[in-house]
Amino acid sequence: MKVLFVNCCIRGEASRTLRLCRVAIEAIHTTFPTAEVEELCLDQEALLPLHSDTLAQRHALEVAQAFDHPMFRYARQFAAADVILVGAPYWEYQFPALLRCYVEHISVSGLTFAYGEDGRPHGLCKGDRLFYLTTAGGPILDRNCGFDYLKTLLGNMMDFKKMDYVAAECTDVIGYPVEEELQKAEEQVRAQIQSWR
Repeated sequence: MKVLFVNCCIRGEASRTLRLCRVAIEAIHTTFPTAEVEELCLDQEALLPLHSDTLAQRHALEVAQAFDHPMFRYARQFAAADVILVGAPYWEYQFPALLRCYVEHISVSGLTFAYGEDGRPHGLCKGDRLFYLTTAGGPILDRNCGFDYLKTLLGNMMDFKKMDYVAAECTDVIGYPVEEELQKAEEQVRAQIQSWR
C-alpha cells in the first residue's frame, strides 16, 4: 500500500494537526507493515495558483498528453497513491489556501481524471481512499467545509469511494480539556485505520 501524506500543517512541529498525522502514520505502519508513506510538505513547495500563462501552458501539455512534464509532478504523485492522507488546520471554515492551490495542481484532465462521452468526469487515480485530519480552535459542528469540498471534488471527479475525517475541536478554548480532546481524536485515528483491513 502506497500512502501519500499531503502535509498542510503550516505551523510545523507545533501543529496539533501534525500530531494527529504522526499518530496516523504510526498506525498505518503498525496495521500495514509493508506500507510506504511518502510525505509532501506543502509549506516547503513553491506552489503558486494557476494564472493565464501557466493555465495556457498546462492546457497545451494536456492536449499533447505530455504528462511527464515537471508541471504535472504533483498530479502524477497523487494518481499513483493508494491512500491520500491530508493534514490541514481548520481555518476560516475550511483549510489554508495552500491546500486549495495544491488541488489546482492535481486536478489534471487525462492524468487524475478524464471526461467521458457524456461529459461527466471519471477518475484515473490508482487509489480511492481519502483520510482527512484537522484540528480547530473552536467548534466545527456541521461546518467542516474543507473536508466537504475535498469529498465532493474527489468523489465526483476522481471516483474516490472511501472518504473519512477525524477532527479535534475547541483546542484554543480557555478551560477546555484540550489534551483529552486530542487523545480522543488520536484513538479515532487509530480505529479508523484499523478498519481499513
